[in-house]
Order: sequence, then C-alpha cells, then structure tokens
Amino acid sequence: MSQVKIYNANGKLISSAKNELQLGQKAQSIVLDLVKTAHSVFRKELDHWKMARAEFLNGDHPKTWLLQEVYNDAAIDSHLTAVMENRILRIVNKRFVLTDKKGIQISEKSALFEKKWFGDLLRYAMESIFFGYSLMFVEKDKATGEITGIRNIDRRHVIPQNNIVVKEVTDDKGLDYSLFPNDLIFIKMYNGLGLLEKATPLTILKRHSWASWDEFEQIFGMPIRIAKIGSMSDAVKTEVAHWLENMGTAAYGVFPAFAEIDIKEANNRDAFNVFMKKIEKVDEQISVLVNGQTMTTLDGSSYSQANVHQKTQDEITRADIKTILHFLNDRLKPTLQALGYPVGKDEMFAIEQTTDPGEKIKTDAILLQNGYRLTKEYIEKTYGVELDDTPTAEKKK
Repeated sequence: MSQVKIYNANGKLISSAKNELQLGQKAQSIVLDLVKTAHSVFRKELDHWKMARAEFLNGDHPKTWLLQEVYNDAAIDSHLTAVMENRILRIVNKRFVLTDKKGIQISEKSALFEKKWFGDLLRYAMESIFFGYSLMFVEKDKATGEITGIRNIDRRHVIPQNNIVVKEVTDDKGLDYSLFPNDLIFIKMYNGLGLLEKATPLTILKRHSWASWDEFEQIFGMPIRIAKIGSMSDAVKTEVAHWLENMGTAAYGVFPAFAEIDIKEANNRDAFNVFMKKIEKVDEQISVLVNGQTMTTLDGSSYSQANVHQKTQDEITRADIKTILHFLNDRLKPTLQALGYPVGKDEMFAIEQTTDPGEKIKTDAILLQNGYRLTKEYIEKTYGVELDDTPTAEKKK
C-alpha cells in the first residue's frame, strides 16, 4: 500500500498516512488545531489584559508594570493616538498665567512659566487621564534652584497604591515619593485605572479585524496557483514549490496529478464590510470614550449636530482645565515657593482670558464715557499697538 504524504510550500514533510482515510483524519486534526489557535488569540490577549488589571488591583502586592505595558501596546493604535493627542493639546495649547488676588494677570511673573518644562508638566499631567497616573521628576539648576526640566518617570516603576517608586518592576519596596514633594510631583487626573483600561479591549478587537481583513485579501483577493505533477519525487516537489514561490505572492500549492482540488470562493463580494464596519464602530467608541462624541474626530453630518458634539467636547475641556488648575495651585505652587519662585500666597494660576477686539473696544468705550481713563500700558497690551506720548498744547502750537 502506497503512503500518502503532505508537504508545505517549501517542500517540507508535515504529515503522512498509509491511506486516504488516515490522511483525511490527520488533515482534519491539523485544520481544527489551526482554527482553535486563530480563535484563541483574541482570548489570550484579553486574558493578558485581565491578568494585568488583577496584578494592579492586588491589595497585598500590587504590580503596575504589566498593565502599563498593555496600555503602551494599545496606545499604538493610530485613531486612539489622535483622539488622545487632541484632548491633551486642548490643554497644553492654553496659556496659563499668574494672577493677583483680584484676578488680574501679573505679566512679569507669568513670563516665568513660558518655558518648555511647564508645557511638559501639563502634557504629563494630561497623560495621567489615560495611563492612570504620572510621577514627574523636577530637574533644577543647582546654583539658583530654578526648574530646568520635567522628566516623567517610567510608570512601570511607580506603584501609586503604596506611594513608592521601585528600582525593579517586580520589587515590592521602594522610595516613598511623598517624602520628596519638591523633587517628585505625582498627579492622578482620573478616578480609576485610566481611560486606557476601557480602550484596550477595543484596540484588541480592531487589531484582529485588520489582521482578518488582510488574511481575507490574501486568500480571496488574488487567485490561487496550483501545480499538478505526475512524479512523487520529493526533489521534484521541492523544486516546483520553489518555482511557484518565486513567481509571486499569490497563494499556491503542489499536488499529485490525481488529486481532486475544489477551490471555494467567497460568495459575499462585499465581505470587506464585515471588517470595515467593525473597525469604524471601534473608532467611534474610542472617540466617545475620550472626547464624549465622534463628530470632531470623524465625519459629521448636520450643523446642529456638530454644535451639540462641540458643546460636549467643550464640557470635557472645561473639566480638564478645572482639574489642571487645582493641580497647579494646590500642588505645584507650594513647590515653586519652596524653590524660591516669586509666587505670593494670594497669587493663583489661571487661564489667560482672550476677548474679541471688537467687543473689547465697545467695553472700553463705555468705560471712557463714564469718566474712566485707560493707561497707555493697558492700550498697548490689549490691542498690540505702540503709542507715542500724547502731544501737549505747547507742541501743538
């Protein structure tokens, strides 16, 4: 009785049987194993996410590095990156100023914070919304005590439940960062494990849809090439397989001449919608999760709907500003005072208020009509003009 063998594309023997029945049983086993593997990938990745959450929430020996690695992997998603950056930039691009107890901007002191380190601090603070927390190291000039930079400590080494930063990610003991308030600044702008806790399963779903779509394209997007040979020689099979491999990227197979081959094509010609709609739906959910709506990051429809979506985003931005200001005034301000910055007790951080010039002129006109005088400095600063001294009666003559 002749032996039946199965070879892969490179001519390597992957299975053999004494007859076609045994061959069919072995082939069925191989196919079932492959199907099980394909279906288990998603579950394994979700299990990894669940295990990382459990390690983080372990009351006795919490570990953060597993969850942070899962988050970093999820943040690779292009749409998630875009909506995260959109929310962060809405705060980083604001101009923060120092004001006196009357709420009037102190220009000379506000200029002290128009530095790169201050922008980095705002960015790392905003990132805590997504990653759960941020611990920042304050780099200072040894001679003056002035802040020269802000460095974000690797979140895998920070265990916020115990207020410690560890040398090795698996350590249970480390440095208590709360003892060094002028060197290590901790912030947590989101109650929970961060928005990426909810975004991660969505990115896993999306990643598998992209992979499945790519596989669908490879199988049904290009015709399969089949070579039937009369020889059972292993050398001939290997040589033919190499020919097919070098002829292009389309799928191919080498079979004996007597083999009966049935190629099943996809009946549904728009099967790509299965993958595309799923990817689009995931992107919508990510947009809603991060910005509360979809229209400012995805295609919108009517003007009225766009206004509603914009208002939702604005509410989230206002909440972020409020939280950031609490952080700057309650946490950063004492550190600045300890480092010798000229920040008074009654002085506060605020967002620079901008007014439409046309509306500002109307307001100033009302003030002038009621007997108030506008200083030269105020006019120059408000309207961005340079004024010369008003000519006196003597000069007019």
